[in-house]
Formats: sequence, C-alpha cells, structure tokens
Amino acid sequence: MREFFKERNLSDGFMENFTGFMLGDGYLSNQNKSKHSAQLCMRNKFPNYIYYVSKLLTAEDVEHIVKINDVKGNFKGSGFSSTVYTKFYKTFADLERKWYETRDDGTHFKIVPVDLKLTPISLLQWYIGDGYLVNLHGKPERVQFCTDRYSDEEIQFLRDCFERDFGISVQIDWCRRRLRIPKRYLGDFFEVLPECPQDFNNVLGYKWA
Repeated sequence: MREFFKERNLSDGFMENFTGFMLGDGYLSNQNKSKHSAQLCMRNKFPNYIYYVSKLLTAEDVEHIVKINDVKGNFKGSGFSSTVYTKFYKTFADLERKWYETRDDGTHFKIVPVDLKLTPISLLQWYIGDGYLVNLHGKPERVQFCTDRYSDEEIQFLRDCFERDFGISVQIDWCRRRLRIPKRYLGDFFEVLPECPQDFNNVLGYKWA
C-alpha cells in the first residue's frame, strides 16, 4: 500500500478540533488528483498556533510538515503566515467528501455538513480561525464569525446550530454575511468557549473578553 493511502483512526477529541478547523481556515487538498487520499492544511500568521496544531497531529500519529513564516503575497506590506500540512491519507479523502462538493465546472468548494454538531472545542478552533471580538470604546460589544463563503441556507443552519447546541441566540448580518453574537449574549458565549490555550495565549488572547 502506498504511503498516502494510509488510514488513521482519529480520536473523538481530534475530530472536535478538526470540525473547528474546517469551519475556519482549514482545508483539505487532493493536489495529487487522487480520489483515494487527501491532506489537511492549516495556515495562521502566528507560529505558536501552528505548533499547537502540530502537537495535535503528532498525538494522532499523523505525519506532517511545519513551515514557518512563508511570505503571504509579494506586495509591500504583505504579512507572513505559517503553515502545517499533513501527508496524504485515505482518512482525509473520506472527510473531504463530507466537507466539499464539486460544481459542474469542476470547481471544488467547501460546504457545511448536514450532520454538523458544535462542541466547545470545535467552537474554540472556529473562533480562532474565523471569529473575532468587536470592541467599542475599549469595551466588548459583540463577537462575529466570518461566514461569507457559505450559502444563505448554510449560514442559517450555522445560526441554528448555536441555538441547538449551546442555547445561544445568534443574529445574521446579511450585509456582511456574518454571524453575530450581540453584547447581551457575550457572557453566555464566553462561558461556552474554552479559555485561550496557553500555547498561544500571548498572541491570540486578545480575542477573549
């Protein structure tokens, strides 16, 4: 069996993290053009977070490569990002079929699985990737999640998942295609959200109220 056809029996704990990765900036790639394997890729401008993801992958015996400070863009003022990407695994090909669809023109695009269930851990990773805290005059005003890549139906479904899984009422900002947790529910949100892990608290702790 070729190396990239290996399978991994991923733990439930890792799969909670994985769900958050995929709702945020994580993506599955099948650049080898094979339907039998894919790789997980994560990108973040903070190396501490990438090293944290690397530890999660190591615990699952998933081989991967970490690249620190890849230039993101070639224009003046462009930022730097760091990346972790795994080797190709059959396990990720199975997950790719769950998280992606292919249009008639061959375009590959991410979807929200119909069996999605949010947990505090998946919320943590999603918040790190695509969530942010909005402050007004130095005080927390609301939390928002970027959901512009998703369809109207998927955005509504994600809103409903907050209510179903956490009992938190979430608004939709249709102009910017964002999910929004208003000020009156911030306490409930941060009670559900785990504390910022110490591995990267020094660079991402600002997201917490």
